[in-house]
Amino acid sequence: MKRYYIGLSVSTHDAGLAIVDSDGEIVFAEATERYLQYKRAPNCEPDNERLISLLKQYCEPNAEFVAAVNWRKTSTIASKFLTFSGLTTAQGILRSQQTDIKFNTPFSLRTKMINACAASMYAKLGVGFAYATKMIFGNAQTDMRFFSHHLCHAALGCYTSPYNEASCMIVDGAGDYGSFAYYRYENNRITSIKEDKGFASLGRYYADMTWLCGFNPDKGEEWKVMGYAPYGKLDTKAYELLQSIFQISGYVTKSLSQKDYLSVLEQLQRKISDGSLAGADLAYTAQQVYSEVLLQLINNFHQAHPSENLAMAGGCALNSTTNGLIVEQTPFNNLFIPSAPADDGTALGAALLAYRQDHPEGRSWTRAQSPYLGSEMPSKQIDNLVRLSKNPKIFHFPGTIHLETAKLINDGNLVGWVQGRAEFGPRSLGNRSILADPRPKDMKDKINSLVKFREEFRPFAPSILHEYGSSYFENYQESPYMERTLNFKKAIFDKVPAVVHVNGSGRLQTVKPEWNRRFYDLIYAFFELTGVPILLNTSFNVMGKPIIHSIEDAVSVFYTTGLDVLVIDEYLIKK
Repeated sequence: MKRYYIGLSVSTHDAGLAIVDSDGEIVFAEATERYLQYKRAPNCEPDNERLISLLKQYCEPNAEFVAAVNWRKTSTIASKFLTFSGLTTAQGILRSQQTDIKFNTPFSLRTKMINACAASMYAKLGVGFAYATKMIFGNAQTDMRFFSHHLCHAALGCYTSPYNEASCMIVDGAGDYGSFAYYRYENNRITSIKEDKGFASLGRYYADMTWLCGFNPDKGEEWKVMGYAPYGKLDTKAYELLQSIFQISGYVTKSLSQKDYLSVLEQLQRKISDGSLAGADLAYTAQQVYSEVLLQLINNFHQAHPSENLAMAGGCALNSTTNGLIVEQTPFNNLFIPSAPADDGTALGAALLAYRQDHPEGRSWTRAQSPYLGSEMPSKQIDNLVRLSKNPKIFHFPGTIHLETAKLINDGNLVGWVQGRAEFGPRSLGNRSILADPRPKDMKDKINSLVKFREEFRPFAPSILHEYGSSYFENYQESPYMERTLNFKKAIFDKVPAVVHVNGSGRLQTVKPEWNRRFYDLIYAFFELTGVPILLNTSFNVMGKPIIHSIEDAVSVFYTTGLDVLVIDEYLIKK
């Protein structure tokens, strides 16, 4: 009898769901926010009513089912976990209750308030799974398994990597005990080395810096700090304060006491309020300290557990600025970060752990996992759009859609590009993208103001044909999931100014034909027209909303923004 493994991320943010079949194939993985169109899906269970249709689509309903959960059963979700997760998670969970937790809220009270909300979330765990399998399919052959949160991150980072062996480092806001964990991966086995149980947390630190810079980490606005930082400079007083937070011993980090940590935040807040510390300078200084701490930990980890390869996961692995420094400034020669390193990815990590429990000698992965694991646009809905919209400017270009689209991009059009299955993770990688010509100097401002409706300092990503990477970037590294930032060569700055950030960097996506044939063909067609092997690529959404999920989402964004063209599969729509 077949057995399917349903991975559930039940964290109070970034819920997710994944399905692994009895052969170890990943057949589906997606963040809950996409289906709900609710950014980060705070306090939403992943096994909502949609699970029924997913089981029908990807599974045999009379098979055995295992629900794999991304936290220990005894856990921490209602006790230790959120005690460590600090101010940011509290603000996110309690926002619906109109409760505001300030920096000076007593820590014991803050913990009690958070735990009450977490307990409510945890109580709903598995209800949708049980309803779908037992009530709808009449299937009692179900099992629930619980795994360490950091082990779920590690499973995703290791099992979906192209490595046979690696050192693995997890860094996030908080796990079952602390926020740092270290593993050894070899012969399809993950062995725990150390899980730090201290108060120190780079994830909480960066979230609190996001608040102080005037942004909202509950909405995932840590990106804004990274984008804002290059506009600032080092503030020596803020640097000294921030450096005092972390005390490194080997690859273990201690931090100030809770009281002293809050005192640092309050001092920084006062400096911002009285005008002695600019927001951009704090962003620059906070990012500098973050990078220094993480790089020192990675160097010390390599010294104790050397390897050619480093696999990283956890929410902090989304810090592309620091990720781009790791290969250059540590002894690790190769770095792998999965496409969904944050908590939504632990749904897949949990499913893979459950599969490995039942198949200890089962399949091994020898190449990086494709990120295209999410939903597709149903062909019936595409047909309905074509048939019922009565738009005379809908064109069908079977086999040549990439050529027609490349021409339109070359002519200055802004294109919404929807192909195949959605990406698993926060980055658009050529299947749910907004695309544009990277050559005009004003293109960045044009998209920010007319489409994304976001701050003018926010940069856009260059998607580049792999074979031209070393011609455009210093010390080029493959970046399949847009997970690291590298420096453009100075001679390139004026060639593609729309994707060169103010400090000369770009968070690139490497594109190969074997990874995404149609997206590769599109960029190559643009290259043949222009001599530039790069497209400006940003996620298909507007600020504050998740990446589009449905045909309706795509059409809504198309007609309510400055997009000129919408491409869905081989159909091209103009206004």
